[in-house]
Amino acid sequence: MSPTVKRVIRTVSVLVFISIIGLLAFTTYKVVTDKETFKLWVDTHAVSGRVLYTVMVAVQIMVAVIPGGPIEVAGGYAFGAVQGIILFTVGATVGSVAVFLLVRRFGQHLVEVYFQKHQIDKLKFLQDERKRDPLFFILFLLPGAPKDLLCYVAGLTRMRFPVFLIICSIGRLPAVVGSAVSGHALSKDNMMIAIVAFLITAALSAAGFWVYYVLTGKRTAGSNDEISHDDRESDP
Repeated sequence: MSPTVKRVIRTVSVLVFISIIGLLAFTTYKVVTDKETFKLWVDTHAVSGRVLYTVMVAVQIMVAVIPGGPIEVAGGYAFGAVQGIILFTVGATVGSVAVFLLVRRFGQHLVEVYFQKHQIDKLKFLQDERKRDPLFFILFLLPGAPKDLLCYVAGLTRMRFPVFLIICSIGRLPAVVGSAVSGHALSKDNMMIAIVAFLITAALSAAGFWVYYVLTGKRTAGSNDEISHDDRESDP
């Protein structure tokens, strides 16, 4: 993939990012200024509103520069906790599958459009077929782990598609549940539940990110030690 193509993809991704953030900002403004009108719009666009949200989630997964947290909360606010969780999970699964298949087609060049090489190299231990699938599942379950990066890296491995489908659909639930419940509580003006749900989700995300950081850091250090050991053995 040429540098020009990468620049074009990045530019388009940034434009999509700005558009979605603008849409979320406009939606937030409408919610704050006229909550009843917003709820009426959701009720009168039962199908199209849900389809639009699901597509937006899928795009957010594919365009890895877009944060997913606000979209998770928005789903809980607009459609309720249960529907918000279901719709986000469906959209995220569609986006994850698209990423997986695209990386299988275009390889690491596509991954490097959104992620730096050192980020990809930290996950090289996931190439180990003996431990790969359970490790992927554990990392997906961690609320603070970078799910988008994991989806892209999964396409570089020899993971079977059915296994990836299960992991990417189930693994996001711990993070999505907290955000959707928080959004639903906000729609009901239940600030106490919203704050508690948000704090729990934030704490789990921070803990998950720390575990991910420690895990990838140790794995990277271990790989470097092995390389250094091999280099010493190869010295005359």
